[in-house]
Amino acid sequence: MSGRAGLPPTDAPETGSDVRAEVTSDHDRASVVTVGVAPAGHAGLTVEFVNGTVTEYPDAASIEDLPESVVPRVVSLRPSGESVQTRIYRWDGPQGATATFSNVSRNATVFYSIAYPTGDEPMRTLGRLTCGPDAELTTVELRINAGGDLFASNTCSQPS
Repeated sequence: MSGRAGLPPTDAPETGSDVRAEVTSDHDRASVVTVGVAPAGHAGLTVEFVNGTVTEYPDAASIEDLPESVVPRVVSLRPSGESVQTRIYRWDGPQGATATFSNVSRNATVFYSIAYPTGDEPMRTLGRLTCGPDAELTTVELRINAGGDLFASNTCSQPS
């Protein structure tokens, strides 16, 4: 057996970091909160409507690429493609959850949506959070306050 003990292989893939997502609703209203982590160059966006219909937009790299008429009717938006990780929370009142997304690459984007799944225009907010190519995403927080106000934030760190 031959080899170089203690030296890492030169073609070892770069590993990503873990990202913690804290999702909370203090509001009495039913809500759908979706959070998805996608690497740069993901394969598109997928939307779900209140009636359960799912439509894929494979050429949509960002929210701005979706048809304007679609967005108000969406109850859940998530990235699609390889290495994408998504969580969808459907709650009938105050709830909370923490999820960990494992091995998230640098320059990843978090797509999120918050909707109230009743009425003709359920979407309340959707957006994206990122740290850029030289930082690692560490934490994402999505919150619906008791009065219905919406809050989204992320924390980034410089890799060591």
